[in-house]
Amino acid sequence: MNLEESLKVITEEIANMISTKTVIGEHIIIEGRTIIPVTRVSFGFGSGGGEGKGKAGDQGSGSGGGGGACVQPIAFLVVSKDDVQLFAIKEKGVFERISEVLPQIMEKCKSMSEECNKTESAGKT
Repeated sequence: MNLEESLKVITEEIANMISTKTVIGEHIIIEGRTIIPVTRVSFGFGSGGGEGKGKAGDQGSGSGGGGGACVQPIAFLVVSKDDVQLFAIKEKGVFERISEVLPQIMEKCKSMSEECNKTESAGKT
């Protein structure tokens, strides 16, 4: 495989990795609220190649490439029929911050659900 082919394969694979599901994540629906994780995706890649003659005079060529990616959760969007809120994950470790933010999200969903139920009940009488 020559350098051009290597670059093509690497860029195609990176394009396959980057999708809405990778960056935004799968949504979760809880009590009529949609929770959407938001992530940051970073990636890098490199490729190189060359040609030359060996000591015996034989021609040779070679190429190679590699890449890496990092997917990091940064926030959660909570979408209801009346409101959209963003809960950012900052400073602390990701899992520590998620464990702090998730109860807030759940409580907000619960209180909004109770408000909707009260509004619906009041409208029926």
